[in-house]
Amino acid sequence: MRIKYFADIRTLSGCLEQEWTRPAPTLRELVLGLAEQHGAAFSARVMPDGKLSATIIVLVNGQSAVHLDRLDTPLEPEDTVAFFPMIAGG
Repeated sequence: MRIKYFADIRTLSGCLEQEWTRPAPTLRELVLGLAEQHGAAFSARVMPDGKLSATIIVLVNGQSAVHLDRLDTPLEPEDTVAFFPMIAGG
């Protein structure tokens, strides 16, 4: 599975993207594994209180996890998951 990181989430992960080879049948299991790998700051930014952060956009194959099954979104090994911070501007 390909994981992509953008903006401050890239800084927290320490990489632009990575290949995830461990089992992750759902987005929840992937995020928990990524939090274990990347540490407490990553976990606090992406999944505080056990839920996806309201300030993060997670795309699974280009579709927002919010419009899928959120953390229960099923994943396949060939999927691409991207983590973006919400940004506002004018």
